Amino acid sequence: MTSQNKTNRFGRRGLLGGAAAAGGGLILSSLATGIPAHILLNPLNAKAEEPTGKLLILSTSSQGDPLNANVPGCYAPEFTDLYHPQDPAMAESSLMLSGSAYTAAKPWADLPQHMLDRTMFFHHATYTPVHGELGRVQKLMGSTEKNDMLISLIARELASGLGTVQSDPVSLGANGGELLSSAGRILGNVAPTSVRQALGGVDGPLKDLQGMRDNQIDRIYKLYREHGTPSQRTMLDAWARSRDEVRNISTALVGMLDLIDGNDAPNQVRCAAVLAAMKISPCITIHLDFGRDNHSDTDLTQETAKHLISIPLFQDLRTQLDQLKADGILTHDVLIGSLNVFGRTLKKKGYNGRDHNKGHHVTMLMGEGIRGGVIGGVELNPGGKEYVAQDIDATTGAGGVGGDIPFEDTLGAVGKTMGVALGVSAERMDEIVTTGKVVAAAFA
Repeated sequence: MTSQNKTNRFGRRGLLGGAAAAGGGLILSSLATGIPAHILLNPLNAKAEEPTGKLLILSTSSQGDPLNANVPGCYAPEFTDLYHPQDPAMAESSLMLSGSAYTAAKPWADLPQHMLDRTMFFHHATYTPVHGELGRVQKLMGSTEKNDMLISLIARELASGLGTVQSDPVSLGANGGELLSSAGRILGNVAPTSVRQALGGVDGPLKDLQGMRDNQIDRIYKLYREHGTPSQRTMLDAWARSRDEVRNISTALVGMLDLIDGNDAPNQVRCAAVLAAMKISPCITIHLDFGRDNHSDTDLTQETAKHLISIPLFQDLRTQLDQLKADGILTHDVLIGSLNVFGRTLKKKGYNGRDHNKGHHVTMLMGEGIRGGVIGGVELNPGGKEYVAQDIDATTGAGGVGGDIPFEDTLGAVGKTMGVALGVSAERMDEIVTTGKVVAAAFA
């Protein structure tokens, strides 16, 4: 099968949406030239505009993982009945977030300081204990515009400014109830191995990037010379990658794709970094496991094992993205985050695991523009039976009674804060999400 046929097959499958299907080589041509995909489709409509927005790679799970149980904000002397793994690898450890001291499980504290300083832990609720309601949580329990998924709405807002190939999000690790939807359409999952098969290998379509660059630059230069404006010709010069840049991109991405040997979490991380560099979509989801549905997790051994795998995978993903950015292959900032269906109970239950907790979940967000720290916190519910998220002060981010973001609006506050962090205006986020407020303390 030829390189072009491979690329067309990738598009025809619909894995990456309508723009890819419209032109088999569109993804690669945009990567090779540095010219946004929508400009390649309609060069004479190009207008001078500054690139805006950030990409998002979001870990999601319908399992209700206990990610919420061992993060900063869940350790304090007064919390004598909070349950944490006793394995030394998960010991309570000191860490600094933007100059403030906290404690958390050791794997979080072991992250490099430059990552911790741009990592936020947002304590909130999802208001459901049901595994099958991840889709509702993605829609912020009915508080999003047209009842669409938050990341789908954000993706459509950001696609033009980012110059991505498509405006729908892409999932790399979704199963069943984790599938994404956009404007009422269910989106299929993209397996990392299918991306490698379509694009990878020394004989794959990435080897032709230099030729694609020259052909597309020549085509658009001729078009602009005959029909374009001086501003468009100037923009073309600003967009155009050099042949050396294209050679480096091809070598780097072929190497990363060739490492993909399955569809598990490490391969989703590799693939997500590649798709971010290729500007396929503003939002990409993966599935990292932090202990899953661990009702009978004796001594929290499963929770421990999965944390020791998945927190380093967040670090690996951040490292790969930062290196791609330093090498000039990735041209936009990328935030890493997490949003699952619910959290787990925090009170000790003897030697058993954790139950579902609709009142407490933690969204993590890491990347440029994020101020390291803790938003909100936990407190006992009125019956004293379990810990739940606190009200939040929208200005300081502190949790406690009297915050202007009540418990019932904390999920909406997560959505609005995430949207603004990615580059959507606060005014537009107020239209997209009807509850909550943007938490100003989340931003550097």
